[in-house]
Amino acid sequence: MPKVSICVPTYNNCAEVAQLMRSIGEQTFFDYEVIITDDSDGNEIGELVRKLADERISYTRNSKKLGHIYNWNAAIEKASGEYIKIMFSDDWFTYPDSLEQYVRMLDEHPEADLAFSNSMQVSATESYKRRISPEFLPRLQDDWRTLFLGNEIGAPSGTIYRNNGILFDEKSNWASDVELYFQILERNPHFVATESPLISIGLHEEQYTHTFSERDDRIFNDYLFMYRKHRLWENDKCKEYFLREFLVKYGKGKKLAQECGIPSGAYRKARLSYLWKDRMLVYVRAIGRKMGISYRKRK
Repeated sequence: MPKVSICVPTYNNCAEVAQLMRSIGEQTFFDYEVIITDDSDGNEIGELVRKLADERISYTRNSKKLGHIYNWNAAIEKASGEYIKIMFSDDWFTYPDSLEQYVRMLDEHPEADLAFSNSMQVSATESYKRRISPEFLPRLQDDWRTLFLGNEIGAPSGTIYRNNGILFDEKSNWASDVELYFQILERNPHFVATESPLISIGLHEEQYTHTFSERDDRIFNDYLFMYRKHRLWENDKCKEYFLREFLVKYGKGKKLAQECGIPSGAYRKARLSYLWKDRMLVYVRAIGRKMGISYRKRK
């Protein structure tokens, strides 16, 4: 049994897969298998795997397109390693010892099921390090449910976790990564993290999350699903966040708010605050600027 299963779901991006495979081949840690599940139209990725001729690589071209989350799970379900290392096909390892560092985090912290790192964010025009805020890790250690307030763990490629049979919930969509972390942390809230950017995330317009508009109902439905599934109304911060950032901003009514454990009075207050701060104030300032009035932020 290999120590690590590197799970690589792919779709029509052979050049990016080739870049990822080069970074895997450069790793100083060798006890791994690579599982590729391919949703592509053509066979270019299959040809790439054939040319690599590495017996540690398992390649499956899906007989019919599964879709992104189902394809991710297809790769994970084939994993036999002690640890799962998801690598989306447009990402790659930043350093030759990145995988070794991921493995070391879980080996040295047997109490934890999840480890994650910072990452480099790389587009065609720029590259920068994504940073985890100082308050995030203590907040997450105090209560794993506060991940709902903002996903600073980042993309699944920046994580490694013990192979305990956990899959992406196929009912989730835009926030499927957060839902995966919820499952892991609900089972075992211990985790370990490093500030080192062990992976590089490729940024481009074709990414799945770019197909969502700012207030897409699919985003709201994902967060409503997690709110209900994990009983997040039992955490006051999560309840307030869901009220402010989802129920109010997405224009949902007080009936749904009450179903989510939020009193009608609290909903009305948050709604009025939103209408004033985020709409009326913006409108008033826009008129003021047309009249030549400048506004300074209060210190």
